[in-house]
Amino acid sequence: MNKIAKYINQHIIGNVFDSPSILEKYSTDRSALKITPRMVAIPENTSDVRRIVRFVNQLSKKSVHLPISVRGSGLDKTGADLGTGLVLSTEHLNKILEIDDHSRLVRVQAGVTLGQLNSALALYGLTVPVLADPRETIGGLISNFTTDAGAGKYNGIYYYVDCLEAIVSTGDAIQTNRYNRRHLTKKLDLTSYEGEIYREIDQLIEDKSELIAELGGRNTVDAAGYQMITQVVRDPVRSFDLLPLFYAAQGTLGVITEVILHCSVLQPSVRHFVAAFESISSAESYIQEIMPLMPEELNLYDARMFKTSADHGKDPALFAPKFNKGYFVWAGFDDKPRHINKKLKKCLKLLPQNAAAVTETDDNTTDFQRFYSAIVSYLNNDVSGERTPICDDFYVPSEHLSNFLTDLRDLEKTYGQELPVFGSFSTSNYSVRPDIQLNTVEGRQFVLKFINDFDSLLREHSGSITGGAPEGRLKAVVAEKHFTDEEVALYTKIKNIFDPEEIFAPDIKLGATTNATVRHLRASYLNDVIS
Repeated sequence: MNKIAKYINQHIIGNVFDSPSILEKYSTDRSALKITPRMVAIPENTSDVRRIVRFVNQLSKKSVHLPISVRGSGLDKTGADLGTGLVLSTEHLNKILEIDDHSRLVRVQAGVTLGQLNSALALYGLTVPVLADPRETIGGLISNFTTDAGAGKYNGIYYYVDCLEAIVSTGDAIQTNRYNRRHLTKKLDLTSYEGEIYREIDQLIEDKSELIAELGGRNTVDAAGYQMITQVVRDPVRSFDLLPLFYAAQGTLGVITEVILHCSVLQPSVRHFVAAFESISSAESYIQEIMPLMPEELNLYDARMFKTSADHGKDPALFAPKFNKGYFVWAGFDDKPRHINKKLKKCLKLLPQNAAAVTETDDNTTDFQRFYSAIVSYLNNDVSGERTPICDDFYVPSEHLSNFLTDLRDLEKTYGQELPVFGSFSTSNYSVRPDIQLNTVEGRQFVLKFINDFDSLLREHSGSITGGAPEGRLKAVVAEKHFTDEEVALYTKIKNIFDPEEIFAPDIKLGATTNATVRHLRASYLNDVIS
């Protein structure tokens, strides 16, 4: 064991590892990248995190750089939880510390998963209504700020977090809160590093007020950079809260250790509805008519996905073989049973003559499960390579979607493969999974060329490749080129305020290079299921 790992182990309850087999496990996530860290730290509590960060900060002041990458469940699709230095995993910070069912509040460690949390809350008739992978950690949901399919109705994770605790680069813990100007003054007067952060962010907002207002007024949704600086000061009461800065920060400002969330009442049931359309225009028109019914989720799928799945034995059952082209609309309703029945009847009544639809019943629930199973099959059945998430979670405004899909057909011809789109119409957040041969030089060259071409196409239609999730490492090479010099200076200043020694993931979000990204592209396939 190397000296640094041994020294840290002597001062924490958790463990630091540097054995090759463990490093290999933490060298990949869900992205197209592979980066082997120097060591992996698995702290057992907040004190461990503070000691690790403080020690790494001390090393950096002696010109010994050991950058920290924060990892939750390892499901990141941009490579933000990978690094060449120390990967700090929150997997053991997985305790639900307190549930106040009367106030509908819950306090958790950042490594608690969404599934674990909602299972515990269900005992109290509560839930955090985020339709993300249940394996995602709460800290990861904040750091990656991916727009989930239920955000159209429930506003996403941003709406449910009250405050958090984070360990910043000095090893100090800060707790976010919403302060009025009188209480903010007390924070500004602190002589600690926390006070310094508050003073500098407050001054930055004042100095860059015009730029921040311009960022906040943009129509295009974009999670790149630190654009949540626009939400730190909230009108009309002019409250001040550092919490928004940690959304989409991807571990670059500190390590989130604890979170307090408020919850919603758990709905008694969820039923689904699927309709098939021969064209995107008819699907869009129908979606606009049923959106006022407030579905829990409202998704759009290119039917070609299911044709591919059927070729591999995963027939979606609900419509095949009649519809092997066109689009499927999937809606879920989570109201009281009587209200769900009314909404499903309304969906059928609004259906045009040239479409077909099925509503979920006790008798066909298995068919609806097979529908989702067919999606997983498509994502993991390849023609010659791997459907890697290099262009997941992009944003296209609904008024541009039809033209975007038309122009996407030209890109399909360019690359010689089908590129069916799937995602949430209610949030305008979609994904495309090209088939990539990562085990060849040509396949790895394909990745960055495709990302650049796809990004250009999105921009032509007022979209953003980072509209539904931040850039991390993989998308950073195209995201940063759209920043103005003023924006780069603003985001760099935010990073320096929180992390002057650049110990937290210094090579993601800002300063990404094509050469570095290419160097870290995987040359082999993941062994587990990609979803």
